[in-house]
Amino acid sequence: MRYRKISKTNIEDAIRKPDIRFVTRMGRFASLKRYENKFLKVIYEKSNDKITVVTVYWTRRLRRQ
Repeated sequence: MRYRKISKTNIEDAIRKPDIRFVTRMGRFASLKRYENKFLKVIYEKSNDKITVVTVYWTRRLRRQ
């Protein structure tokens, strides 16, 4: 997260209030939150009440995987 300059607050915000949310081919969830001219993409898994973040990165393209 530090390497990509992504704060924990940004990740939590993207999961709670995404601009776009969808289920990936692997059955995981993807949330995209817009910040100025780019999107924060968060891939995560949900089990019961627990959320496990798999990966997080900045992107300019909106492409479903």
